[in-house]
This record gives sequence, structure tokens and C-alpha cells, in this order.
Amino acid sequence: MSGYRITRVVTPAASLALVTLDQAKAALGIPIEDTSQDTALAAQIDSVSAAINAYCNRIFAVQEYTDQIRNVCGYWGEPLVTRQFPIVEADGVPLVTVSEGGLALDPAYLELHPETGSLYRLDSGSTAVGAWTAPLILVEYTAGFDPVPPDVASAALEWLGARWGNTGRDPGLRSETIPDLITQVYSDSSSTSASAGSIPGGARDLLTPYIIWFV
Repeated sequence: MSGYRITRVVTPAASLALVTLDQAKAALGIPIEDTSQDTALAAQIDSVSAAINAYCNRIFAVQEYTDQIRNVCGYWGEPLVTRQFPIVEADGVPLVTVSEGGLALDPAYLELHPETGSLYRLDSGSTAVGAWTAPLILVEYTAGFDPVPPDVASAALEWLGARWGNTGRDPGLRSETIPDLITQVYSDSSSTSASAGSIPGGARDLLTPYIIWFV
């Protein structure tokens, strides 16, 4: 579909964290009542959540958006896909409205697949599948996951565990022996920097189905 899109967050989520502090403590074996590391742990949760959002090219938390698409010219039956999805439903009704050239589109001429954010334009005369063609289309919608999918939360906890386990360690140290005092072996800087920010393999496998491959 031709045209260009600008997506704006209208109402941001209160938090983009993919797991709670209590979930993280349980996974790391930290007693719930131990609050001595809460600040550091919360910062790690935020960092991992941001990294996962970036890796998947999406925001998992529920937010309200506006997609502004100009010079739209699509094929018959081609859907207009929202930048973020799934689209949230309230009482079975998707939270989305569409306007073309400043005029609200009658919901009778709109069909959609909330899970993929696919909006289909129906022909105003016959209600057969039509095409999106307009100089300006605005799509206002609410999208995201509530709750966070279990496999995404598991990936976040796995990545968090890997980062937390390296807290305070020298990232360049590969091995260390003690006997006659100490022998230390360091990684070269290039391999260290590559591995330090890498996503764990198990987490990558869990997250791959959620990647948005287009923008």
C-alpha cells in the first residue's frame, strides 16, 4: 500500500515494564520482603523491557495511538494495518475509529482482524471488499497486550536473570584461578561487547513470533 504513515502515542501506558518487581524477585530467588535491591532491580526490569520492545519492534503495554496515513492508494481487498497491534476490544467491540479526509467512516464499511490490526475497507455501495484510497486517513485505536503474554514475560525474566547474574562482575573476565594467588584471563574487548548486550537464546526463541517485520 502506497503512502506514508506517522504514528503518535495519544495516551501512554503508566509503565512499559513486562514483569512486576514481585515476579522478578521470585525468579531470582530474592525474598519478597527484601526491598534493599528494589531500585536496582526496577532499573534492570525497565532496561530489559525496553530492549524487548525494541527487539520486537513493538510496544507490548496497552496504549492509545493515532496513525496518520497520507496519499493512500491500496489494492482491492488489501488491508490497512495499524502500526501497533493487537487492537484492544471492550465488550467485544474493537477500540478503533477511522476517518477519511476528515469524515468519520461508518463502521458498517469497516471490517477488521484485531489480532493483526488489519482493517478492511468495504465498498460503500455494495459492502463488498473495496480499497483504501484517500489523501488522508486517521486511525485512532487502542493496542497492546493485557496481560503480557506468558512467553514474553518468561523471556523478560530469562534476560533479566542473565543481566542480574552479571551485576558487579568484570565483563572482560573469562576465567580465574586462585592457588598461588590468582591467574586471570580476560576476553578481548570486541567479543566482550558483543556478548554483554546479547539476548539469551531461549528468550530470542520465545520472542521471535512477536516481531513486527514491517514499519
